[in-house]
Amino acid sequence: MSKLRAAPLLALLLLLLTPAALADDGEGCVTVTVDGAALFTLAGEVSEGDEYISADNTLYRIESVSGGAATAVRIGQEDMPDVSWLDAGDAQAVFAASVPAASSGTDSASGGGQKLIAMYVTHSDESYIPSDGTQSIEGQGGIYDVARQFRDALQAQGIDVILDESTHLPHDSGAYRRSRQTAERLLENRPDAIIDIHRDGIPDQSEYTLTVNGENASRVRLLVGRSNQNSAVNREFAKQLKAVADKKYPGLVKDIFIGKGNYNQDLSPNAILLEFGTHTISKERVLESTDLMANVVSTALYGEQTGSAQSRESAAKAEKAKNKSASGSVVWMIVIVIVAVVIFAFVQTGGGKGMKTKLGRGVSEITGGLMGKNPDEGER
Repeated sequence: MSKLRAAPLLALLLLLLTPAALADDGEGCVTVTVDGAALFTLAGEVSEGDEYISADNTLYRIESVSGGAATAVRIGQEDMPDVSWLDAGDAQAVFAASVPAASSGTDSASGGGQKLIAMYVTHSDESYIPSDGTQSIEGQGGIYDVARQFRDALQAQGIDVILDESTHLPHDSGAYRRSRQTAERLLENRPDAIIDIHRDGIPDQSEYTLTVNGENASRVRLLVGRSNQNSAVNREFAKQLKAVADKKYPGLVKDIFIGKGNYNQDLSPNAILLEFGTHTISKERVLESTDLMANVVSTALYGEQTGSAQSRESAAKAEKAKNKSASGSVVWMIVIVIVAVVIFAFVQTGGGKGMKTKLGRGVSEITGGLMGKNPDEGER
C-alpha cells in the first residue's frame, strides 16, 4: 500500500483512538466488580491499590486490573467525619481553619476573615452531548458553563471565587502538566481550597441522574490522587464534602475515587477534583447541581450559613426567580399587545390592504421602528 493511500487510514485510526472517541461507546472505561457484581465504572485508568468509597461509605480496594475490567475487595466501612453539628445549625468554621497551608510556601490560608476559593478546568473540551451536541468542543467546552455557574453559586454564598478560564488542550496525558501552571498561579492568591472542574466520560447517564426537591439534577463524583504528600488531607477534605452532602442532599455526591495519579493535588491540602455528571447527561441537570454543591462546599469549609451570608443567597435566588418571571411577563405582554393591534386593525379597516397598512404602522410604533412598516409621509 502506498504512503498516499495509507495516510487517510492512519488519520482515521488516530481519531478512533482518541479519548473523546473512545468514551462515546464505553471504550476506555473500566468496570470494577466485587464477587462478580458490578461496583462502579470509571472513564480512565484504574490501578492496583486504588481505593473507592461508595455511596453508602463502604471502602473497597482494587485488587487486580485486566484490560477494561478490574476486581476489588471490600475493606469495610469508611470512618466518615461527624457532621452532627449541622443538626444544630452551628456557624463554625469546619475545614478551612483546620488544614495546614499549601505547599507553595504560604503560612496560612486566605486569612483575615476572607473566604476565597480558586477554580480551573484541566480538560477544557469536555461537553455534554444532549445540550452541546457533542462531547468534545475544541476550545472552551460546555464544562465552562458549569464552572461559571458554580462560581456564581459560591459567590452567592458570600465567597470570593477566582475562576481561571485558561484552556489546556489537547485532552491528552499532558493536560494535567499544562493545568499545573494554572493551579500554581491560582495558589499565589492563597485560597482556602482549589477545585478542578470536570465531567465524567462513562456512557450510562443513569449513574448520574438525580432528583432533589422535585428538581432534575446530576450527581457529583469526587476524585483524590494518592501519589502525593497531601493525599491523606485531600482524602479527608473529600470525605468532609461527602459527609456534608449526604446530610443536606442525600445522593448528590455519587462516590469518592482515590486513584494512582496526583491530579496536581500535591500543590495544596485542600485540593479536589469534582466530576459534574457525564457526557451523556443534559447540561441543564448539571447546572441545577451547582447550587447544591456550592452550598456543600461552603458549609464544609466555613460552617452553616447564618445572617448576612444566608440573606445573600436568598436574595440571589429571589433575584434569579424575579428576572425569569419578568422576562416571561414581557414576552407575554408583547404578544397580547400585538394580538390587540391585529384585532383593532381588522375592526377599523375590515381587512385587506387597509388592515395591512394600519397593522404595519401599529407594530412599528410599538417596537420603536424595529418591526413593522413605517408609512411614507404621503400615506400619512
